[in-house]
Amino acid sequence: MGFIESRVDDEKLSGGVAFPKTLLPEAGSEGDLAKLVRAERETLVAALGHHSALLFRGFQVDSIDDFEQVVEAFGWKAYPVQQGITTRTKLSDRIYSSNDADPEHLISFHHEMSLVMNTRPSQDQLFLYIVLLATRFVLSLFASSPKNVMLVHVQRPSSPSKIFFYCSEPSPEGGETSVVASDVVVEMMEQRMPEFVAKANELGLVFIVKTAHDTEADSGVVVNKSWKSSLRTNDEAEAVKRAPERIGCNLIRFLEDGRAELTTGLMKPIGVFGEKRAWLVPLLGLTEIKEDISNLFGDGSAVPEEVLRIYTEILEENCVDIKWQKGDVLLLDNLVVQHARRPGKPPRRILASMCK
Repeated sequence: MGFIESRVDDEKLSGGVAFPKTLLPEAGSEGDLAKLVRAERETLVAALGHHSALLFRGFQVDSIDDFEQVVEAFGWKAYPVQQGITTRTKLSDRIYSSNDADPEHLISFHHEMSLVMNTRPSQDQLFLYIVLLATRFVLSLFASSPKNVMLVHVQRPSSPSKIFFYCSEPSPEGGETSVVASDVVVEMMEQRMPEFVAKANELGLVFIVKTAHDTEADSGVVVNKSWKSSLRTNDEAEAVKRAPERIGCNLIRFLEDGRAELTTGLMKPIGVFGEKRAWLVPLLGLTEIKEDISNLFGDGSAVPEEVLRIYTEILEENCVDIKWQKGDVLLLDNLVVQHARRPGKPPRRILASMCK
């Protein structure tokens, strides 16, 4: 194989398995990563299944076209990118900016598209959730602030199974992409918060978010944009049509101040993928204004604030910060790896490509 094994700072070992797996070109190699991938695809795919994250460093990946050739060499179909909560710029058929939010902002840990993925809640969970939604719907009819309420049935799409990142230009300071093995997160949560994990598994999780005002739509915020900005429309009826696929919400309450309250769920928090489990659902409150968000169980009871504190500690204790070098390509199994973005200074240009 035309690769040399290496390691990054803070590399984690779980059961003797490196996370992430770092690969460099062999001495005397041309450094043509796409060519090497085509020759060693089966070996690399097996390595991804074992390690969950692969970092390719020191190869001749100097342009968007070079990066796209690497992505295509793996042979996975492109995942159709929808503009929604995250703002991205399309740069080629398969390549996008990773996130157009100002690099000074933290992006907290998540599986890409996790809030719209199909997590298949049980019939009992669905019954409790329908009762919750119906209750909120009826109560909102008597509230003075909402000017409109629309209930939406959501058929959740699948999330991308793989995601590539490419460093076109690293931040001069900070801006690392941090990764954490989601199976480790599940294990640590079961050890430190067994009651919460059991209740979340039994009832599922629901999130309520108040969107930003229209004046904040172009402010460079990461997630909590206005509903008009997120859904690319000023029309409420059209927003309802777009909301299930683009942002995965079930209940929309349009408020008098121009904002909207979005209810998203029911989410089954733990997924099983082969021999690995993953904590699929991010707990909100790390980057959002706390007054604008609610983390709930499927029966409508609140998730204790202590849970968010311990959850954050687990993520920070088990993550690896990838200190980008120009030309790096990072491949993640999106189903079992969460990623985040550390605050950094501009210019920072990290590109992305998602696969089915």
